Amino acid sequence: MKNMRKFAMRTALTFLAAFLTIITHVQVRAQKSAPGRVSNAPKSRALKVIGQHQGPVIAAEHPDVVAAGIKSGFETGQVVKVGNQYHMFVNEMLERPHRDMRIAHWQSSDLTSWNRKSTIVNSIAGRTPDNPRSEVWVTGVVFNETENAWNIFYVAYRAGDESKGEIAGNDYAGRIWRAMSVKRGMEGIGGPYADMGIVLQPDQNSQLWEGQQAVACFNPYLVGDTWFTMYDGHNHVPRGNWPTGMAFSKNLEGPWTRMPVGINPLPIASEFMENEIVTKLSDGRYLLIFDSLGDQQVGYSISDDGINFDKEKRLNVQSGSNLWAQAGDHSMRTPLCALENPDGTFTMIYTARMLVNGKPFYAVGQCQLAWEEK
Repeated sequence: MKNMRKFAMRTALTFLAAFLTIITHVQVRAQKSAPGRVSNAPKSRALKVIGQHQGPVIAAEHPDVVAAGIKSGFETGQVVKVGNQYHMFVNEMLERPHRDMRIAHWQSSDLTSWNRKSTIVNSIAGRTPDNPRSEVWVTGVVFNETENAWNIFYVAYRAGDESKGEIAGNDYAGRIWRAMSVKRGMEGIGGPYADMGIVLQPDQNSQLWEGQQAVACFNPYLVGDTWFTMYDGHNHVPRGNWPTGMAFSKNLEGPWTRMPVGINPLPIASEFMENEIVTKLSDGRYLLIFDSLGDQQVGYSISDDGINFDKEKRLNVQSGSNLWAQAGDHSMRTPLCALENPDGTFTMIYTARMLVNGKPFYAVGQCQLAWEEK
């Protein structure tokens, strides 16, 4: 028993030493990455909406929505810019919201007019405890210079097993899949994509706070030469909050290491945050946007080093005569990007629930953001 304790202690100390070495190295690299730059953001780092597209940019009557048989709309994903084109990887909900799903690629030249290009990943029909891909949720889109290829990351769930006391309608045992573009180079973003394997899943390294749903969400970003990602958890029984942790890796394909308990879960939001996207800003800092609580609100946070983030702030995305999303904590859904413009403003694409003929439809909206003095 004493030898086992010594071994456990040595293992923990080895991990801690390696972790501190990586964090110190990353912080030094981050400080050197943008020498002499002056931030356009005031010290309060508050964002405000300066413009809204009137109504959705993709609604139920969009010709491609009708042609593709998308009955319940869109949820989760990311928008990235390549050259003068914008690419949106997003979940399409075919029949029931958050159940009959697939991952699709849409494209636009102006973030307003969108066209559907292709299906990227299909779920496997039959939502059962034995089907580990009964739902697929895209959460990250990253170009990997090492591979010279695009990577998409998506979560695949199984249904709950009532014979084991689980809730049949809930998501369990999330596994993060990595898929890589078959065509190399930036022009390969449109796919096709080939599955490369699972990069994070429930295992012996899972932490108690992750609960029964984790691993949920995965969207890597670089700090120096180390990759980091937020990842989400949730406990169904007993019902808990929706905490978020962080993992890191020297390579995008892994292996990925969870931050130790004490750092995880992160103290950014007190109750709920999901589907986090981190973007490095032109001034060298990092902007985190995510699904939060509040009527017509999303959450955001700022970090100087890409590791330590401020407490959550919330942003009203719709207001005035443009309140097309329903009220309620989970009607404003997922921000898909906060793309920084040359003038220091941002364009945000997001999903939100509205009613169409009395039924919920999760449409895609757009707004413009800017820093404000507080």
